Amino acid sequence: MSVPYRKTGYLNSDFRIFYLTSAEARDFQSHYHDFHKLLLFVSGSVSYYIEGETYQLQPYDIVLVPAGEVHRPVIHDETPYRRLIVYLSPALFEQYQALGADLGRCFSLCSARRSHVLRIDRFRESRLYPQYRELVGAAREETEKKSAEAMLYRQSVLLQFLLLLNRTLDGGDISFPPASGANPQVLAVLSFINGHLTDDLSVERIADACFLNRSYLMHLFRRETGYTIGSYITEKRLFAARALIQSGLSVTDACMQSGFASYAAFYRAYRKKFGESPKDSRSGSPGI
Repeated sequence: MSVPYRKTGYLNSDFRIFYLTSAEARDFQSHYHDFHKLLLFVSGSVSYYIEGETYQLQPYDIVLVPAGEVHRPVIHDETPYRRLIVYLSPALFEQYQALGADLGRCFSLCSARRSHVLRIDRFRESRLYPQYRELVGAAREETEKKSAEAMLYRQSVLLQFLLLLNRTLDGGDISFPPASGANPQVLAVLSFINGHLTDDLSVERIADACFLNRSYLMHLFRRETGYTIGSYITEKRLFAARALIQSGLSVTDACMQSGFASYAAFYRAYRKKFGESPKDSRSGSPGI
């Protein structure tokens, strides 16, 4: 029986910073967050799977995963996997967007270039490297110091890093590596699902739209992603509904606008996924 994508990570504020090392090969399940994720890859033998595409990472690649996108790292051997991770609330971007600062420009530009990875030539010689080292220090301090002063320090370091990263995008020493190993049929299926999420999405309709045999489609999708088409669609619709509810839309309207035909089915799935009723999400934290 297929296991649905899991929402993971913890974000009870506008951001969190981690520096992590995994010293053994392990399997990471596909998952998603309802916040944005920035991962700066430091070392290891790792590929990164995001929404049907796989990226072969090089040291100091910056991986950008928008909220709601299913992803997982693939660890190839026991080389220590070191990475800096930043969780970013959409509210943080909105706050500074209102002030005229587009901190999320790196995410939108990657999307426009159809990539999830930024690669900066000679990163250790760039102006971003000292800021990266500051972020590593801030990540380590986060586990030790909880004072308001320490929080302000971490926020100032993060803002400087994001501002400098977005300025770097205008230079010529940056590239957007394409995905490798992506199955074009799976990509077509994912694109169709995400483009018609609020429509009636039967397996038959998806198969017809993507010119695939129904049985082959179901087998292919599960083989390539590890999950059934139905579980993927439900997860995406639940995430969309949660975002709409947290933006102030009524629960009923959020249910209908995210593609659920039955409120009862929506309510049961929502409770099972998030551990709370849709109404309770209004005052809930951005993520768990």
